[in-house]
Amino acid sequence: MLNDAKGFVTEYGRGLLGPLSTEFDSFGVVTQPEPWAEVGPQVEGEPTWVVMADDLSPDHLNTLVDGLEEVSAVIGIGGGTAMDTAKWLHWRRQTPLYQLPSLPSVNACFTRMTALRDQGGVRYEGDAVPEKVLVDYDLFAAAPAELVRGGIGDVLSCHTARFDWELAVASGHDPGWDEEAAAMSLVYLEELADLAPQLASAADIGIRRLMECHRDIGWRCHDLGHARFEEGSEHFFAYSFEAITGRTIMHGELVALGVQVMSTLQGNNPEVARSIIEASGMRHRLDDLGVTWDEVERSLKVLPEFVEEQGLWFSVANGMVIGAGELEAVRQALDW
Repeated sequence: MLNDAKGFVTEYGRGLLGPLSTEFDSFGVVTQPEPWAEVGPQVEGEPTWVVMADDLSPDHLNTLVDGLEEVSAVIGIGGGTAMDTAKWLHWRRQTPLYQLPSLPSVNACFTRMTALRDQGGVRYEGDAVPEKVLVDYDLFAAAPAELVRGGIGDVLSCHTARFDWELAVASGHDPGWDEEAAAMSLVYLEELADLAPQLASAADIGIRRLMECHRDIGWRCHDLGHARFEEGSEHFFAYSFEAITGRTIMHGELVALGVQVMSTLQGNNPEVARSIIEASGMRHRLDDLGVTWDEVERSLKVLPEFVEEQGLWFSVANGMVIGAGELEAVRQALDW
């Protein structure tokens, strides 16, 4: 077990929002409909405002900054979009921030920058440090089990990202190799393989272990000044998918799909990722994810051009030829 995880102050428990909401003279909530329906009744008193997060474009976020009344605290409740929106408000206004993730689908509650959707891609900006991240097991239990299991994506991504980083360094691209971070990416994968069955059974300890991985990864990204050990071509595939289709699916599931696709094209032991996905009970079939083969194919075909246009880190995607052979290899890799 990852016993020495570093990162933001984190509390694990049940019924955490009620006591938290009594600590402030005024507070605003950034959330999404499903988690708010679950935990909203726990709130003591009335929030000054409640924002439903659904848009991470800079123009929209800045409109929120300008239009919302000042409060003593901002509480983010929900998935990655809620976490990132709350982070932006905190950063721009320097209002104390508390985060209650509703899913382990993304590590946004443990990272300092907001993942903006801008000019057809994703860019990171801001510097948010919450007073505390509160992981409420009841809130996680209220979510569909498959969405909780999908939380492995941003740890599983170490498998392909480390490969891409090593390739980039060998090709003369920054940032330089860091032996400790590279070694830790393997530790995260080992921890993920070990906790996956606990996550499949919805055990609290599995959720805690996964969130501790996210917490340490978030800290390490800031400490290094980059996320090369956990973000590579699998994330870039996800961004390409969003740009091409104009939609998204749950972040963790989309990234895990990217890991399966890109580890195949890397020639990088895709069976390792597949075994972890299987042990976790995570959805992986395209039909179950609501993704068509046509969407995968189109996302892959534009990926080499997309990474260049967006100025993304060098990876196996740069200059890759996506022909009939590559597409057939990916199709077979996804058919299990």
